[in-house]
Amino acid sequence: MKKRLVVANWKMYIQSPQEAKKFVSTLRRRSRLFSGVEVVIAPTHTLLSTVVLALKGSQIKPGAQDVSIFDSGAHTGYVSASSLKHIGVTHVIISHSERRAQGENDEMFRIELERAAQAGLTPILCIGETERHVDGAHFNVIEKQLSILSGLKSAIDKLVIAYEPVWAIGKTASEAMRPQELTETVIFIRKTLADYIDRKDALKIPILYGGSAEPSNVGDLLKEGQVNGFLVGHASAEFDSFIQILKACKK
Repeated sequence: MKKRLVVANWKMYIQSPQEAKKFVSTLRRRSRLFSGVEVVIAPTHTLLSTVVLALKGSQIKPGAQDVSIFDSGAHTGYVSASSLKHIGVTHVIISHSERRAQGENDEMFRIELERAAQAGLTPILCIGETERHVDGAHFNVIEKQLSILSGLKSAIDKLVIAYEPVWAIGKTASEAMRPQELTETVIFIRKTLADYIDRKDALKIPILYGGSAEPSNVGDLLKEGQVNGFLVGHASAEFDSFIQILKACKK
């Protein structure tokens, strides 16, 4: 089995270069506490150079929170996949629920996946329903979100799936998804992936969970939920909480 993967999505919680450098430098020094866990730190674009430099020579990888559908040209305010690759970024989050909420759509996310793959980045494709339905209608949402992979062979080799039920974000660990529910959903995701790509490839793709992943619940979610790691939001910007999550992921 591959290493467990934990992606820290800092969002806009950490904003100064000094704070970012202190965080990742301290994380490097304590890396023995979570040896064997693959870690990605995704700061805002303005902090990427700081994080890349602070992680140079480390096993911890720098990631980006978003990428443009454009590769070059007259597109003010956008950051291309090739630009991210040039500065040392290795991973990029695509289709996060907060981007969906801003009006981005599956057609755009498919292009972003292609751009990331062409640049040699590892795309982390976020999926997840806004509501969980007793009749299972939320599975239709997940299936539709995964359908953008149909025929997209270029992005499969490095693809990571992050299942992030929107209704669970911001809740306490006890209110978030239960391990049994997560197991059921992971099985469905694997089955759906096999419908759109080669079955052997579908089984190899890491599936992360995001949605109120906290030190108090990650152990049970790992043990019973059949996930390969976590996409962590707010808790990833709080050093002590993040360390505890990483330690819980150590095999």
